Amino acid sequence: MAMAATVVLTLFAILAAVTARSKSPLIDEADTRMVNKAAECVFGSQIKDLGSSWIPDLGPPINVLYCTRCECVKTQRKKRIVARVQCRSIKEECPEPTCAEPKLEPGNCCKTCPGEPSNEALQDIIPKNVAEEEEKNSKHYAALLTGRSSLVLRNDDNKPIPNDNKNNVVATGRFNFHRRSLYYSFYISDRAARPYRLQFVDPDANILEEITLSEAGGSVNSVYQNATRKVCGVWKRLPRDYRRLLKDERLFVVLVWGATNEFMLSGQIKRYAALDTELFSSLMEPAPGTTSMQGAGGTGIIYTSTSLTPSIHVAIVFNGLFEANETKDVPVEITLMDERKIPILKEIRIVSKPALDLNLVELSTVVSGPDLRSLTRGRLLLTVASLSRPHSLKLVGNIMTKTTCELFQTLLVPPQGDTTGLAWMYLNNEGYLVYNIQIDGLGHQKPDLIVLSDMSTKRKVELLDITSSYHNGWANGTQDKITPKIIEPLYSGNLWVSVAKGNYSMTKGNFTMAKGKLVPKLVADARDAPAPILLRRESNVPSSAVGLAWINVDNMCNLHYDVTLSGLGHPGPLDVYLEMLPMIAPGAPVIPRHLGEIVGGNLDGSTNDILRREELRRLDSGVAFLKIKDKSSRHNLTLLAATLKQIKVPATCLPQLTDDNNVGLSHLDANEDNMAQNGGDCFHGGRFYTDEASWTSALNPCEICVCRNGQIKCDTAKCPPLNCPNGQRLHPGDCCPVCIDNDDSFNDDNTPRRCQFGGRTYGHGARFHPYLIQTGFDECIWCTCKATRNETEVQCARIQNEKCCPTCNHPAVVDSMNGSMIGDRPRDAFAHHRPHHDPIQETKLRAAKIMSEGGCENPNDSLQPYKNQQVYHPVIASLGEYKCVTCKCDKGVTKCERPQCTREMCDKSRKARRVCCKRDCIRYRHKNKNQRAKGIR
Repeated sequence: MAMAATVVLTLFAILAAVTARSKSPLIDEADTRMVNKAAECVFGSQIKDLGSSWIPDLGPPINVLYCTRCECVKTQRKKRIVARVQCRSIKEECPEPTCAEPKLEPGNCCKTCPGEPSNEALQDIIPKNVAEEEEKNSKHYAALLTGRSSLVLRNDDNKPIPNDNKNNVVATGRFNFHRRSLYYSFYISDRAARPYRLQFVDPDANILEEITLSEAGGSVNSVYQNATRKVCGVWKRLPRDYRRLLKDERLFVVLVWGATNEFMLSGQIKRYAALDTELFSSLMEPAPGTTSMQGAGGTGIIYTSTSLTPSIHVAIVFNGLFEANETKDVPVEITLMDERKIPILKEIRIVSKPALDLNLVELSTVVSGPDLRSLTRGRLLLTVASLSRPHSLKLVGNIMTKTTCELFQTLLVPPQGDTTGLAWMYLNNEGYLVYNIQIDGLGHQKPDLIVLSDMSTKRKVELLDITSSYHNGWANGTQDKITPKIIEPLYSGNLWVSVAKGNYSMTKGNFTMAKGKLVPKLVADARDAPAPILLRRESNVPSSAVGLAWINVDNMCNLHYDVTLSGLGHPGPLDVYLEMLPMIAPGAPVIPRHLGEIVGGNLDGSTNDILRREELRRLDSGVAFLKIKDKSSRHNLTLLAATLKQIKVPATCLPQLTDDNNVGLSHLDANEDNMAQNGGDCFHGGRFYTDEASWTSALNPCEICVCRNGQIKCDTAKCPPLNCPNGQRLHPGDCCPVCIDNDDSFNDDNTPRRCQFGGRTYGHGARFHPYLIQTGFDECIWCTCKATRNETEVQCARIQNEKCCPTCNHPAVVDSMNGSMIGDRPRDAFAHHRPHHDPIQETKLRAAKIMSEGGCENPNDSLQPYKNQQVYHPVIASLGEYKCVTCKCDKGVTKCERPQCTREMCDKSRKARRVCCKRDCIRYRHKNKNQRAKGIR
């Protein structure tokens, strides 16, 4: 027990480093960095929620510290709230045992008496990830960002930040809470560039999370965001405390322009009932000619209905329309006008208690069908104005596509046959429908019909025929004449894509080749990629099996993925792998990355660690494969797969080009000899070779190459001297000339017989020096191939001359034909079946022998285990050999301890005071000072 306590105390210095950088140094992985967000902690390879608590596991040889408790806690750094790991000993919290001989049970910190339960309070108390009530009831939020926000922004010195919003920029945001993540979307005034940063803050303006939105100059590498002019993204894994702020409407959002905070807009995130049915939005700004509305703005939340009586519902959140003396029951006028400025509706609403930052008015009215069509095409104007000063206090904005960043996707599954595909669509900034449909399995055929249909009623109405846009497996285009009859089923998930062949009719139910239901998806991370990828069948799976995947790398070098499967009919979980190659070439080394386990047909997520340098290189300029594998099969069978020709990696993530010859760079020439970064593999002659492999060069049959630690070394064979005796003729041979005596060396089909030696073939009569991986061609040995009709044999002999054998008696003579020594010297002959020296296999066998004799695993090198009874210091990846802890391998079990730091050791050893016993020696020194101050000797 005392030993365990000393080990725990020893490691507190290391855990102190963990708290400083929110990461355990004992389980660092080379060339990887974890994503450390302000609202969460990173401990080793795990992400910990703010407020969570756990027992640390530092991995071998230390393993679990049962008497230590770590927590992810808040800490204030000027105006920022960040999370940090804080660890403490809980040994003193153990209750006093009631029996004379208590025992320490495995996995516990405290000793207990026989029959007594373990102390539950000291076990891991990480909360379970369950669906919470706030996600069920509070999903949709909105914010109006203007210069009249109630939030007072302050700098690090707690002084108000001047907000120089000269152009009176206004923004509106929508927020969707889903699976513990908050998806955000913004519309911003056309006259403003894209903001640089986004901040989520509390009511005291403390920054809880900060996200970079764009590069310098406001550019962003996103097809969707550029086409819609929206700002999209997600704040992942909201801590419980911040989810409570969101639910209580005490969370604020801030948009920042420029790296030096040129100006900011802020607003309160609030819940509005109209958001649940929103189909259109409006960003409202001071009308032209108004001069007294600096910092004012508004946003419209619009919903339409195309039932028997077409109608429109409008909710407007606004500020800036009230005089100083207007404090109660102030009327405002709401107007809806067409593009000719002719009012469609005009109504007055009363604001009972006008507020400086946020006010809400709502109305519903019946409209005509043509007016609804104008609305869907962005031709209606929404205004709200003061009745007292209608020309000076007025907000105006076009009704346009809903602010929420959203696209619609589906997999096309065949009722029968093997035609599959995918489709995704979205509405752009002008309200046009941008559609992309990929159809696989048709070959050179063309579908007779590609149609969008509303399947929400028994009538199954065909709404849009896009067959004419089909070409070479794709139907891509933009539809500008969108009506509410398309938009309503699109947002409600009732719009279907059908691909048909023959005399197809929706109502008659004729044969359909493939169809799928469009499902709305929020745009962020993986779904912010330019396009999804179709996953095709790889093995014996149903013909209806198909999948799609979004793959994206963000500016922080994180990989995001979203995979959807259909038609597999597989009952168990499947594994999703990303396999990266430097190029398509034989033997190319693969870097596999396990993305996760897919259950229920969908997997979306992100890698917690930043991609390694070689992974980023291969994704950007190499070839990657996404594979769905059956983990229950014996050989991990691949069911579906897709080739990712090239994933766009941000330039900031790619390493600088160097003068080395690493494989994976965009300028790689397939004819060059290059070294692969992965595992010491080599690239030569258009293909890859593993470490320690040897091969005959495809460019020169007399040249043999070997790969050693990623470096290629090639040797050209030297031909032994040859003198053909009478009756034999000279033959060119493969590399060196050979002597052939008769036709006995040819097969029945007149092809020459050959010998196998060292993985290579030689023709009859060939004389050669054998190739050894360690030294190259051994010019002190001659071998001869004898390949007759009756036998195939390689005879070799060692040459005894001054160069090869300085201590031998000379002259040494070698028979020019059979390699036998003349005289009394024995013939050193051996056959081709002699075992080949394999250093890697020998190392593995030696490691297996050590383990079978009671050795212990070496976490840093599996091929170098510790021998039984071996004493050593553990090696920590980021610290090197940690000499303050001594470990011993005892019959397969690793036991580690640290010498107890006594007062005498601190007094005598400077090394102890400086390194291993620093904390204990400081405590002894302070204790001595206190005793001297009190006069204690």
